[in-house]
Amino acid sequence: MIASASSTFALQASERNRAKARREALDQWPKMSEAMIEEEGLLNYAQAALLLNVSVKRINELVRHRTLIPFEFLGRRYVSVRKVRERYREGLKAGFPPLRKGQQLLASLKAAAKTDLNQARLGGYAGPYFKKRRKEQNEKHRAESKRKWREFKDAMKKKK
Repeated sequence: MIASASSTFALQASERNRAKARREALDQWPKMSEAMIEEEGLLNYAQAALLLNVSVKRINELVRHRTLIPFEFLGRRYVSVRKVRERYREGLKAGFPPLRKGQQLLASLKAAAKTDLNQARLGGYAGPYFKKRRKEQNEKHRAESKRKWREFKDAMKKKK
């Protein structure tokens, strides 16, 4: 619904303004991807509220008090996954009961359903972060395999 309303509005703009808006949007994708890598992912306010078991209004308060760091990309506001996790741990230390497994599963499913288009295009709330981590693990595994292969070849040469 939001996408169609904004695209209809964009069609009313001049060709030059639409091209400029497209360029600005394309410039923000890499920045959003970098922020996702740095912050272990980005959650929109509704997702963060579900995972912290609070209201979106409370998320706004936490952002205002600088407890959660806000990010704005493509007209949408996000908060850091790393900071949301820290906030959850602080709540546990303060005596709030942890979410039961069923509640965690339900909150995760609801949060996944609230993934917006910007997050989905980058692979979910933490797509670039997980891609980078997987790439680093693959490189580490490749280096380890090469090292073992060299040791094996050296051992075979010594036997001859």
